[in-house]
Amino acid sequence: MNHRVEWICIALVAVFWGGYPLVARLSNFGGSLGSFFLVVVSVVPIALATFWDGSWTLPERTQLWPMLIAGVMQGIGLLAFLRLATGKLEASVAIPISDVSMLIVTTIGAIYFFEESLGTQKLAGLALLFLGIWLLRPS
Repeated sequence: MNHRVEWICIALVAVFWGGYPLVARLSNFGGSLGSFFLVVVSVVPIALATFWDGSWTLPERTQLWPMLIAGVMQGIGLLAFLRLATGKLEASVAIPISDVSMLIVTTIGAIYFFEESLGTQKLAGLALLFLGIWLLRPS
């Protein structure tokens, strides 16, 4: 099975989501207004993509409540993340630990809520994620 598009998206996420906190840290502008500014500016590429592909179908009623909750969760997470990205902890500690913690929550949540498989490979991956947090922790 060819997953070329998915791997391209993974690379884009790695570069842009991995890089934007470093660029934000350069600004030394954080807080809730910094998060608000990031959200407003992030609407531009999303709007352009929406115009490009013409996907103007709004969520159905059953799809709306999860999207609303996810949006609130994303906003709270962004507030906390930007605080870390522009805060006192080293960027090479705070940002990767928060990113890896997110991966752990997503993996465990997908296994629990969507009944995805849990095999030796995933358990080893989770163990390595926890190990990475432990190794990167502030001294």
